[in-house]
Amino acid sequence: MKAETNETFLDRLAGVISLKRPTYETLQRDPAATPQSWLIVLFIGLANGIALLSTPLIFTTPGASVEMERFAASVAQAMTFDSAEQQLLALLAGVIIAAVSWYLTAWLLCVIGNRMAAQAGGKVGTEEMRRLVAWGYAPALASFLSPIPFIGPLLALFGALWGLVTGVMAVRAAFDVGIGRAIAIELLAFLAFFLLAVVLITIIVLIALPSI
Repeated sequence: MKAETNETFLDRLAGVISLKRPTYETLQRDPAATPQSWLIVLFIGLANGIALLSTPLIFTTPGASVEMERFAASVAQAMTFDSAEQQLLALLAGVIIAAVSWYLTAWLLCVIGNRMAAQAGGKVGTEEMRRLVAWGYAPALASFLSPIPFIGPLLALFGALWGLVTGVMAVRAAFDVGIGRAIAIELLAFLAFFLLAVVLITIIVLIALPSI
């Protein structure tokens, strides 16, 4: 236990990025890592909000109906943040979306992983999974470097891709499975998340279209 309490945030970050399994196992069983997990999700949400502010949203709708063109134009207008209040709302939205995605992803991984792993030692709890998922997101913090000319976007892309690898390692550590089953659990959770997102977006579009 002493080794766990003496680990700093940077120690754990280095362990996660370098795929040291003992680091993941420590994070899973250490409740003190939960506030750190929230910190990671908060920073990633801010990074997403900054990306939303700095990336212009342009829709091209060739052959689309008049209603769809109007809807696309209204969405593009809504995603243009000119005032300080709108920019603050964009940052807040980035944090909220990151937190909701974090909770939902961890829950899906728990449901799917506990069924597929069938561990004799008991099921993985949602709080344990949330800690591992948040730390698995850690390489995506490289997105803060994206404003750096040329090398920044490359580092951000590498961070996002490496986050897929650390995510698989988090699942392996949580459910004590091989890499093949860990990838399968990740893919199934991603597909479930994607389907839920599509359903939600479809409902929003259907509600919004009549008002345009």
